[in-house]
Amino acid sequence: MHLSKPLLKLKPCLHRSLSILAIFSSLLIYSCKEESKPKETPNLSEKDQKTLNNSEISGKYSVKTLNNNNENLGNLIFDFNSENDRLAITTDCNSIGAGYEISENTITFSNAISTRKFCQGAMENENTISKTLPKITAFEFSEKELRLLSNNNEVLISLIKTEKSE
Repeated sequence: MHLSKPLLKLKPCLHRSLSILAIFSSLLIYSCKEESKPKETPNLSEKDQKTLNNSEISGKYSVKTLNNNNENLGNLIFDFNSENDRLAITTDCNSIGAGYEISENTITFSNAISTRKFCQGAMENENTISKTLPKITAFEFSEKELRLLSNNNEVLISLIKTEKSE
């Protein structure tokens, strides 16, 4: 009888351990079964489809020409983020941000905002960009170059892709 008391103490502990082991085993088996199921293709909303279609444009671009000018462009960087349809432009002085919407080969910019620090001699390009964005209605896109066009297909801004957006 003296030996049966330690065994009785072990049984509840062993029972609890086996119960916990059974729970974890069934969770593991259940999670493996879920992984092996074929994934269903979700129904994409119109907004999601648009994002997928414009994801190629996403990335950072340096400015090649601005209103047919390729001199004194400084460090103008256009960063298109297709996840939230936002354009961020950095210049030698200020930043410009705008929303954009793409449909086939048309593009429109909206809600443009800008910081307004004064920088001697560095603000001309910013003013040109701010005046040009509302005039852009279309684009031509190749693997490395993005041309932003007016409604009569005049190239207003030409950009060269430097890297993909993060």
